[in-house]
Amino acid sequence: MNLKLLLGSITFAMLTGCTSIYFDNGVPEKVNNQSHLSSQWHHNFAYALYEGSDAVDLSEHCPQGQWQTVHTYKSFSNAVAEVVVNQVGPVWYPRTVEVQCNKVPFKAK
Repeated sequence: MNLKLLLGSITFAMLTGCTSIYFDNGVPEKVNNQSHLSSQWHHNFAYALYEGSDAVDLSEHCPQGQWQTVHTYKSFSNAVAEVVVNQVGPVWYPRTVEVQCNKVPFKAK
């Protein structure tokens, strides 16, 4: 009985906090000119009130082009890590950040 309660609680916790946010730069073009897609974890602490990671530098992720979309979400692996660590207390809240870049014909200086 205790195992069922524990597994149910973990499943409930993992499914209730899933959000997905998209930041789009302009209107997506119909031509597929995607040049780069990068992904990294972003770390938040203490009920996600404090950021532990630096802000995502889009010029670092897209050196040869322009960013098209930034997508931030809680992945399954983020949720599992969060549940395991937060058994001790409300300490760590990781999220995944993906940056999609597009090729541009020239880059202004």
